Amino acid sequence: MSFQKYLLLPQLLSYAARAPRDPAKAWDRFWSGIRRTGNGGEVLWDTEDIREIEEVMNRVAAHFAPDLPVIDIGCGNGRFTRLLAARFPRVVGLDVSSHAIDKAWEESAGITNLSFHVADVSMPYALRWLTDELGGTNVFMRGVLHVLDPPRRAVAIENMRGALAARGVLYLSESSIDGDPLDHMVLQGATPTYLPEPMRKVVAAGVRPPSRFGDAEVREYFPSAAWEILESGPTVMYTLPLRTRDEIEALPSYFALARRRG
Repeated sequence: MSFQKYLLLPQLLSYAARAPRDPAKAWDRFWSGIRRTGNGGEVLWDTEDIREIEEVMNRVAAHFAPDLPVIDIGCGNGRFTRLLAARFPRVVGLDVSSHAIDKAWEESAGITNLSFHVADVSMPYALRWLTDELGGTNVFMRGVLHVLDPPRRAVAIENMRGALAARGVLYLSESSIDGDPLDHMVLQGATPTYLPEPMRKVVAAGVRPPSRFGDAEVREYFPSAAWEILESGPTVMYTLPLRTRDEIEALPSYFALARRRG
């Protein structure tokens, strides 16, 4: 990317000056302003694109222990929680934002084998209460690690490792764009004078900019002494239209399925 990406900084700093410093408060601020979800909605990453849905569901069906419950971390409004509930006996969606959890309950009326709770997986022992109740679980995570700083990321992964127990499997998918967060934003249509509205909502809330999470990061945070990688590689996550009015965006990403050793 060219040096022109740095021309984004004035508007980003303007939003940052008014944003909360606590990541949990930033996410709650974001979700408190959301009125519409799905295609045509306001949540950047919440599309109903069947291409990603089918790919993800095929992967988890091939590797998840079918009799174990699933924890969906960073569930947002519960898009994938509901899809998982159609395939697994019990699914629990967790999100750091109480407003996200309220939205998830609202959109999941009538589905009896799922529940939603507020929890911050980047805090130590955040899943202990749940795994004490459920025992071993599968864990699903779409687009969370790439917005955590390294210390919080390490804590989140250790929490997920504890939740898996002996038979559970972790699925993760994260954005994997070459370059820094400014490159990421430029790729998604940001200019020095304009942020696409779904992106602007995230930035204005004070959410941490996304970073690359690909093969190198998987090897760093999931060392072979502690983890067995079952499958991994490039993939795509789909987002709301950013450059045109109607065209869904394909975001270069990376996925991995892993289980704990020992």
